[in-house]
Amino acid sequence: MDFQNAQKSAATRREAESKRAGSGDVAGNGGGDVIPPPDSHNLNTVGVHWLRCSFPTKALALVTTFLSSMFGKSEQDEFGLWSYTDRHVWQNKASVNYDSDPERSERVHRGRATFDCPGGALDELTAPDMTLLIDFFCKIGATCSRCDVYFDDYARIVSPKEVQPLIESSDYTGFRQAAFTRSYKGKTLAYDMAMFGGRGQQGHGKYLRFYDKYLESGGRANCCRWECEFTGQRANAVFETLAKTSGNLQAFATLCGSLIAGSISFVRRTGDKNVSRLDRYEWWEQITAILGKPLKIRIERRPETVTGKIAWLTRDVAPSLACLQNVFASDSEFFGWLWDVLDAGEDRMNNFTAAIADEFSKAVTYDRAKHRVQINTKTGIRYVKMS
Repeated sequence: MDFQNAQKSAATRREAESKRAGSGDVAGNGGGDVIPPPDSHNLNTVGVHWLRCSFPTKALALVTTFLSSMFGKSEQDEFGLWSYTDRHVWQNKASVNYDSDPERSERVHRGRATFDCPGGALDELTAPDMTLLIDFFCKIGATCSRCDVYFDDYARIVSPKEVQPLIESSDYTGFRQAAFTRSYKGKTLAYDMAMFGGRGQQGHGKYLRFYDKYLESGGRANCCRWECEFTGQRANAVFETLAKTSGNLQAFATLCGSLIAGSISFVRRTGDKNVSRLDRYEWWEQITAILGKPLKIRIERRPETVTGKIAWLTRDVAPSLACLQNVFASDSEFFGWLWDVLDAGEDRMNNFTAAIADEFSKAVTYDRAKHRVQINTKTGIRYVKMS
């Protein structure tokens, strides 16, 4: 694949796409050249506002050359993020983080480097270059760990202030939790945002922000922004789906809009647990009509296993148990409490967990001298090393 020639033809393709693009939803970036430009407040723009990917270190030279053709010359320093030893960093804050020592790269980062491109850097790209960037990283075997997709509503169909009472009444679906924040400078509203989900592991890979960008940008963009931050497996699924548009800007725009529409819905709660039977708010119907058919990114749920539960307890729970053992007045009181916790936990097991307990009953042994847990299935298979 000749990315150098592809980069040279980006301007030509951009001009062609400009002629084909009609008014309505467009693949934009909130800044720089957009098709059409964002200063037309009668339009709605969608796009990608953050991208973070890891890729094989063997492609480092190719990646830095490609990015320099987009962002200009980079600088090298020894301030790599995420415990990397080195990085290339561009003036727009985009960076490629890597280990200069091959042995350390394999040992610490499994032979991979990480490209991090914040919203300000992506704002510099035209829509065709945005799709070229995603296509490039997909084809060199990159794995995406963060991808933010946004929709800018210049019609200001609804405001964060109007959404906040719906958070208090739980008139939304797609997230388990929500919050909002407002700040003032004197009597003047300075910041207004509604948030759905959580960041990190508690967010299950999806976090939605809805805020007044006019306030956030100091008046430069008179719109309200819906921005969904996808992380982990969800981010990679979004990334791979966007890459399949192969430079088709209309498909790219439609997909971005569908991702926002599929991330959440606003419904009037009546007590009916069947969400499909609830009425959606009229203003959300209006927004989804603009964005297109909702697309929900689902990830395969890993089946629960004995080994997975033991590994989780050892990794995440053991430090807390060790702490509690030290704070109890005696070991006998600590283990008495622990037995009560186990009894309560047995009553709360779901069907999947209970099935595992039944299938592997008395099948796990522990060799304390070797610090080794072993499992023996009921079918008579010999002991196998698990950890």
